[in-house]
Amino acid sequence: MTESKRHILFIINPISGVGKKNVIPPLIERYIDSAKFNWEIRYTEYRNHGFEIANIEKVNFDAIIAVGGDGSVNEIGRALIHTNCALGIIPSGSGNGIARHLDIPLNFSAAIRQINGFEPMRIDTGLVNKKVFIGICGFGLDAHIASKFEAHAKRGFLTYAKLVLKEFSSFKPQQFQIKIEDTIQKNHGILCTIANSSQFGNGFTISPKSDLQDGKFEIVFIEQFKVLKGFDLAYKFFTKSIHKSTKFKSLSFTDSIELNIENTEIIDYHIDGESNHSKGPFTIEIQPLSLSIL
Repeated sequence: MTESKRHILFIINPISGVGKKNVIPPLIERYIDSAKFNWEIRYTEYRNHGFEIANIEKVNFDAIIAVGGDGSVNEIGRALIHTNCALGIIPSGSGNGIARHLDIPLNFSAAIRQINGFEPMRIDTGLVNKKVFIGICGFGLDAHIASKFEAHAKRGFLTYAKLVLKEFSSFKPQQFQIKIEDTIQKNHGILCTIANSSQFGNGFTISPKSDLQDGKFEIVFIEQFKVLKGFDLAYKFFTKSIHKSTKFKSLSFTDSIELNIENTEIIDYHIDGESNHSKGPFTIEIQPLSLSIL
């Protein structure tokens, strides 16, 4: 008996990289295994359109493939939580942190060929005040940079790096208050990252020991440091050894925490690199093994 074909949908973010709208479809046609799959392509037209498409189509497909960066992965992935429709990724964003953590090839044709294997696994996801994050949720300097980056005309690693160098000297450390179980901890620093996956993107690894399937999140604090110390820290970030720095502090949780920043009314934070702003406090929860991913 011949096994029936699986149905997969590619959702392409056409502004996630120069020329991606035109480059990707011919590669899909060339490298996807047509003996195994029936496939379709849709394009997003505005922010959150990927979520809208995936939320409607998840009952009609075995997998939906996000062609874009971490923002696109979040949009599409959050529609597939607690379903049997798997999320796939063809990384074409600025940082591709989630794809890099999962060792998904950055080469388009290789990423498509990996989909042909169709071996889904389940991973944890998170909620910050009921908003889904898949890889990382961040407060402090990285959230401030995410806001600046979103408003910038140019994308890419160099733009991000320039913003970090520009904003670092004027950014004031913050007092992060964490309520975990029955205790309250206060940490003074420049950022607080809630890590399900290990990195922001481009190899910038904030939480080397994070695992998408272990049912726990790491809370990472980076203390204030002088500019000259930044070169040493940058080396440690990109060699996955930041946890060996004296400026690094981490703790983990397996259920939920409450986070707030003292003396701050409207708080910048990011969800998988996408900038958000809200009043605190923030309840952050784990959804164990809630998303099927290729």
